Amino acid sequence: MKKLLILISLSLVLGGIYAQESGNTGTTSGTGTQVAGSKDVPDLYPLSIYDPRIRLKNVSFVRRHADTGKGEFLDVQVDLESRVLEDQTYAIYVLAAYEGPKVNEAERKLIPYPKWRTNDPQKEDKLLYFTNVMPTPVTAKEVWGEELYNKKKTEVERMHWKGFETEMPEPTFNEVVDYLCKNNTKALPFTLFGETGPSPDKIVMYNYIAQTPEEKKKQVHVTLPKHTYTIYNNKYQTSISAHHYTQYRPNFLSFNKVAVLVFDTKKQSNSLLFRKFYDITDLKITY
Repeated sequence: MKKLLILISLSLVLGGIYAQESGNTGTTSGTGTQVAGSKDVPDLYPLSIYDPRIRLKNVSFVRRHADTGKGEFLDVQVDLESRVLEDQTYAIYVLAAYEGPKVNEAERKLIPYPKWRTNDPQKEDKLLYFTNVMPTPVTAKEVWGEELYNKKKTEVERMHWKGFETEMPEPTFNEVVDYLCKNNTKALPFTLFGETGPSPDKIVMYNYIAQTPEEKKKQVHVTLPKHTYTIYNNKYQTSISAHHYTQYRPNFLSFNKVAVLVFDTKKQSNSLLFRKFYDITDLKITY
């Protein structure tokens, strides 16, 4: 009997060693632990990497009326400083958004939340109502991917047929930031100058388009919302102003949250240098 138990134990040990050496872990690809190099390994959420060549000195905000009178601008000024003699190239995203509570106040008036429950999970959840990304917009389909976007669209249509009042949701603030961190090819490139400083044509750089003579006659400025950035360059100093436009409309809401993302364009991976979040809920408009 003892010899039989010993033989069974040895067979189990040898079988386990063979499975490890052959790469068979006994689990399917859908439920097993993923290994490095596998196509199913999800992208890791990037962390900002310290870089001694650059400093983020200050971030300031101004909320102002647009010249057209049809909306507002949120100006986000990012001040950067170089710590080296050589010129260095980087890229930046500035994300402005309005994020509000997930609680539907109209529904809560009809069906109040039970008073005996001390914790309301929906108060912790947030909804993203709209975003504005400098230098170029980002759509929900880009953030979610076509497959997930179509699933959400189908779900909204199904709820409509059931008689519910619902709208196509927006990605969460964290989902948009995650997408931007992993897709920095559309970020605004800029140069942080060293000892040589910028040439005269690079002291001020912008994408502002002035009014055409026809627009002046009609007192309109169609291209104004497309003015998304202004860059001021100097020796060892660069100030980038991101201009975020939002148009007046029923139930108008301004921006209340900002994210600043700075990348090293020379790195193929782990290129994020700064990731800063700001709550500007109490920011007043400048008259």
